Amino acid sequence: MPPQRHIEYYTDPRNRGYLSDPDLVAEQRLVLSQKYGYKLVDLDTSPMKDMLLERKDPRQVFYGLQPGWLVNLADKVILKP
Repeated sequence: MPPQRHIEYYTDPRNRGYLSDPDLVAEQRLVLSQKYGYKLVDLDTSPMKDMLLERKDPRQVFYGLQPGWLVNLADKVILKP
């Protein structure tokens, strides 16, 4: 969990915070697309549907790595417990 002073930021769907409700994030994506004039991808007809629906677990630092794995960026090594 983030520090207490950051909870509001990470739970706010306008920031697409990873702790916010996914339905509210989808609403905010729609609002943002209308504001800037672009179309959202229709997930029902998109050939990339599976890729677009993948989500990172809030406990993961990097997508695809399990929680608890240590990442050494300097040596480019992943340490698994």
